Amino acid sequence: MSGVGISLFNKAVGDSVELPSGLEREDFKSMEWKYKKMVIAEFDGNVSLPRSQFEGRLEMNDSNFSLIIRELTLKDSGEFLVSAASNRGQSPTKTIHLQVHEPVSKVAIQKEIKLLANQSCSVWLLCNVSVCSNLSYTWERGNETYRDDQQIHFSLSPADGDISVTCTASNSVSEKSASATVKCSNTTPEYNTWMKWYRIYIVVALGVAVVLILTVAVAVYYCRGRCNTADLTDDTRGKDTRSNSQVMSIYETLEDLAVPILNKPQTLYDKITFGRQPEDPSSSYQEVL
Repeated sequence: MSGVGISLFNKAVGDSVELPSGLEREDFKSMEWKYKKMVIAEFDGNVSLPRSQFEGRLEMNDSNFSLIIRELTLKDSGEFLVSAASNRGQSPTKTIHLQVHEPVSKVAIQKEIKLLANQSCSVWLLCNVSVCSNLSYTWERGNETYRDDQQIHFSLSPADGDISVTCTASNSVSEKSASATVKCSNTTPEYNTWMKWYRIYIVVALGVAVVLILTVAVAVYYCRGRCNTADLTDDTRGKDTRSNSQVMSIYETLEDLAVPILNKPQTLYDKITFGRQPEDPSSSYQEVL
């Protein structure tokens, strides 16, 4: 089935909308409404409303099959399809787009005026709005008009005096305006406004990042120090154990080697001079001894 008769409806959050079907009950025996390919309302002799995100807010007119949705939310935006069947066959599908918008509730002009070295002023203006999406901006400054820019920049001299500026923010369902007066003088300070606060936020964020990095670095250094100390202690204990083993082994080896080398004493003198090699006796006196 090909879609025909595409329509667009723009509504604000909280509004109600009636989406027309373009059908008459006398001509059709059945019909249905779909939202994102899901049936949300149908007629087949009786009106039926299956469970959907519109539950409690949905109604279908049983005479012309129009669909009524109350208390609209941003999530209700999307594509609605209506189709019907008659005795002559299936009718072409009709497509309706519904776009729900947040209404503009507040507009304010933030400004920054800086005195330059040539005694002129640099002026930055920002149109701050409570809604961030699907907005159009219009600036008016004297006879000049700027469009589609949320912020503008221009120069002033003290001779220009007071300048009135108006910002209008709008979307498909609402619009709001705000005005401000700017002036350049030789004593003009730098306004403590959004651009200065933006710089402050950047500095604070960088400071926090540096502190976090230093904290992590100190923690890693401390952990590594503890690990190295533990490894050094284990190594020292291992060396002591090995040294003791080696000392005992050397002592035992020397003793084992020394015992076989020593000869048993052969004479009384040998008992005194332990380890002397015996000599052949040269007299009978020595033999007796």
